[in-house]
Amino acid sequence: MGRSQAKAQPTIDAIKGVNASVKVKFVEVELASLESVRAAAQTILDDPEITKIDAVINNAAVMACPQIQSADKLDYQLAINHLSHFVLTNKIMPKILAAGPGTRIVNVSSSGHRYCGVRFEDPNFTVLGSYKEFASYGQSKTANILFAVALNKRLASRSIRAYAPTPGGVSTNLQNYANVLEEERMMALYEDAAWKINGMSIAESRARDPIKTLQQGCASLIRPAIDPDIVNEEGIFIDNANLITDPEVIKPWATDPELAEKCWTLSEELVGEKFNI
Repeated sequence: MGRSQAKAQPTIDAIKGVNASVKVKFVEVELASLESVRAAAQTILDDPEITKIDAVINNAAVMACPQIQSADKLDYQLAINHLSHFVLTNKIMPKILAAGPGTRIVNVSSSGHRYCGVRFEDPNFTVLGSYKEFASYGQSKTANILFAVALNKRLASRSIRAYAPTPGGVSTNLQNYANVLEEERMMALYEDAAWKINGMSIAESRARDPIKTLQQGCASLIRPAIDPDIVNEEGIFIDNANLITDPEVIKPWATDPELAEKCWTLSEELVGEKFNI
């Protein structure tokens, strides 16, 4: 799924190059629009060739953008990073359930969740002067994890599991918004985030955790999607392909079951639809 088949085509071609018999379907979606998300979900539900979905990886994200709104007048980062995935996953749930035990839902989060929790009283930053680029990002990445916690509660009896990995620092288009800023402003933004997230400067953070290759970053996403033995380990947050339970690494505000239910209810209110699993 993505906004443009042209951008996805090289990946489709690469898959075909490995095995031409693999069937690949592209579904167009604009995650900044819940109307588009619902239409994409319906396309999947209506496709008779898609009888079941064994793994869902909710990976799309934006980071540290200026204060803008989605097509639904929601905070842009919360809308794309969490609410679009919340609606899509719930809408295609019949085909997820059809896959049965062992099915996985992977909500790609980030160490950025340590910046802050969900702003339950003002998730759209309507209070004048309250918006911070990384506060918006941190909220959305916390919501990714809380969504996984809530899914695990609802799907435990069906032996379907949800996880929330971080790919770590990978050089991708995710940095586009910050990279267009003047260097002084960009560095100030990253420095603030580094201290809030890691408790150290950006230079110390990069020395401790060097930038990963795409393949290294993908490892933390692929393992929860396909490793049958991961269910024997404790945890929901994954870094460097390992489950992490250290509360300094995965903040309690991202794993608290009551906050997960509160986030589910808030998400339903924001998207204007209830989902009962």
